[in-house]
Amino acid sequence: MILSGRYTQSFLLLLLILTGISLATATARHPYSVTRFMQQTRLKKKSLQGMDIIQNRIFVMQDGGFCRVYDYRTKLLLDSFPLASCRPGNHCNTANFGIEKAKGSSLPVMYVSVGKPGDTDEYACYVESFTCHKGHYQANLVQTIRMDQSGFRQKGWQTIWGCPNWVIDKERRHLWAFSAVKRTVVKETGPFHNNKYVATKFRLPLLKEGKEVILTAHDVLDQAVMEFDAYVTQGGTMKDGKIYYVFGFGKEGTRTPAKMRIYDTDSRTILARWNLEDIVKEEPEDVAVYQGRIYMNTNSPTIYVLDPLP
Repeated sequence: MILSGRYTQSFLLLLLILTGISLATATARHPYSVTRFMQQTRLKKKSLQGMDIIQNRIFVMQDGGFCRVYDYRTKLLLDSFPLASCRPGNHCNTANFGIEKAKGSSLPVMYVSVGKPGDTDEYACYVESFTCHKGHYQANLVQTIRMDQSGFRQKGWQTIWGCPNWVIDKERRHLWAFSAVKRTVVKETGPFHNNKYVATKFRLPLLKEGKEVILTAHDVLDQAVMEFDAYVTQGGTMKDGKIYYVFGFGKEGTRTPAKMRIYDTDSRTILARWNLEDIVKEEPEDVAVYQGRIYMNTNSPTIYVLDPLP
């Protein structure tokens, strides 16, 4: 059935009333749609953070180093377990599955960004391997990657304030650290023009390089310094040279609403700006690209799906 004009709007309004699903249609104002994909079961005291999706499984990280696994199709909780890097300082800000598999695992290793300002390991990326036996998962820390930017200025590279979020470009086999020149909260940045977002490209270290890998100025392959137009970095993912990233605390009518930006690291430009203030009221946390769609985790029971993929 094809509807047009005011009948289309009436039909969509009826759909909202009947389903209770938040929906933004692809219009001139919103060249994308946002729908509620699923509701997670609540867990007290441990905020929801990084997320990735693989093999019809949704892996959701929680502050302090915990993971919950959901079935992508049924949306049922399958298991909950601590990461090998579980500790109070591990905020699990971003989570990306990589390429390599550790011995005994059917899943690629996962790259977990600490993302906690002031933590002794705030520059670290924990590489975790997951195994599953009779429906229960167990994690093993197979590698820790850290960035040492002490020689960046001498090499002409831009330094960051801290807390890099590590994203994997699986198609090109690169590891990127995403952060900014200054801390991205309003108090530290001030007006937008005072700050820049910085994405730094490295090789993707192999597991055989050892348990500890330090990336220095000599390992930098490239850098993309890009416009700052969204406060409060949260989490993101990467696909074929493009970084999909969410920002803000999600509160409507403030300077820190929920936003998504898609960065093209080849052209060093913002490919798409999605302002979600009137749709997503929760605090966005991380992004996953799965089966041609964008999924956004929030610090609430809600996971959203955004279309279309640019």
